[in-house]
Order: sequence, then structure tokens, then C-alpha cells
Amino acid sequence: MKRFLITAAAIASLTVSSACSKDETGPDEHTPISAKLFGPAGQELTPSVQLARGQTIRVEVRFYNANAALETGLEAEHYAAVVFTPAVLVTVAGVSGQRFFFDVTAQNAAGTGQVQLNFGHDAAADEASFGPFTVSVP
Repeated sequence: MKRFLITAAAIASLTVSSACSKDETGPDEHTPISAKLFGPAGQELTPSVQLARGQTIRVEVRFYNANAALETGLEAEHYAAVVFTPAVLVTVAGVSGQRFFFDVTAQNAAGTGQVQLNFGHDAAADEASFGPFTVSVP
């Protein structure tokens, strides 16, 4: 019985320690160090994003670790945000049930600006920022 309790306590400890916490510092944690923006058919859009006037496309934010490997499994406890400057350049709408996907619509007039990709534990996604990347609507 004593051995069972020790084993159960060890499993519970591992379960708790593998959960995400807001204090994600250090090289072994899953806080990303870079991000990229991808469009239709998995085409990478960054570092220089070009959008057609008036067109709406679905984009995905992907986060990468210190080894330049894609961080997977983040969606359950994390959020992304896509922020265009100037804000009138592109409108952004979240995709229901998808924390790393967005529908973006370019304005109908030519323009240039920047996009920043954000990461965090809540919808504000204000714990890490990547970019800015250039954006053009020719």
C-alpha cells in the first residue's frame, strides 16, 4: 500500500508540473522565441507579407522554440494575436474555436504597413511579440 501511495504521488506531481504556468522562463519551457505567419495551402507569408486588395484569406500564426522547431500543442492553453499597423490597412477576425487562425481582409486601396504576431495565456496575447514584419497591399 505504501508503494502504491508513493507511486500515485509521483504521478500526480508529474501531472501538475507538466501543466502550463504563467511563469514560463528558462530554456526548457515552451515559450516561443520566434513566430511566422502562414497563408492558404501552408504558404509562409513572413517576413514580407503581400495581400491583394479587398481579398480575405485565412492565416495561421506558428510559434518556434530556440532550436527553430515548431512548437506544437500550445493552442489548448495559449492565444495568438495578429496586429496590423496602420489598423485600417487590414481587418482581422478570429476564427471560432481556433486560437492561432485569423481571417484577414486587405483594404481596397494600395498601402504599406507592418504586422506583429503576439503570444500569451489569454485573449490579449500580450506576453511575447514577434516582428514587426512588413505588409504591402499593392
